[in-house]
Amino acid sequence: MSSFDDLAALRLEPLAEVLASHAPAQADLTAGQWLGVVELLTMRLTHDFGDLSTEHREICSSAFGHTLDSAVTSGAIDYRESLIRRINLSLALLQNTPPDTSVDLLNPGPLIELLLLEVPMSAEEAGAMSADWRRLDISQIRDLRMAKNLVSPGLAIARLMREEELDPRLQEWERVLPSLP
Repeated sequence: MSSFDDLAALRLEPLAEVLASHAPAQADLTAGQWLGVVELLTMRLTHDFGDLSTEHREICSSAFGHTLDSAVTSGAIDYRESLIRRINLSLALLQNTPPDTSVDLLNPGPLIELLLLEVPMSAEEAGAMSADWRRLDISQIRDLRMAKNLVSPGLAIARLMREEELDPRLQEWERVLPSLP
């Protein structure tokens, strides 16, 4: 089971089991095929995740992690793009499925911590830069977009969890977010 076509023919559960076993090897698929597997698995997870047992949710979560890692290693996406995809999928799943600390994709705390570590600048820096963002270099605008793409789903997850009080770091980003390009 090493071709993209073989993987594409599988339903979610067998697909996740194959991918969670770290098959195919990263070198067995091209970068474009790994990106296709990421898209395929994301679509299947978004559609069928709620019907799975906890055991299969854990397998799917592991499979998604392996697939993202392979897509990064192949050069199909970079690490931050993989994080954005992971957080957005978690947001989609958490809208219909309760949090579960045993399933990485349903465990919001570590995801939010990870995005706060990976965001390329502080909320204060982003706020200062965004005041006149149209005059910035394209690389600075991309950094602001990356920050927005990381923080937006994280804020949505935090709101979805209806925490008593939003993490102060997220509160800072919540104030800045509307001004980002």
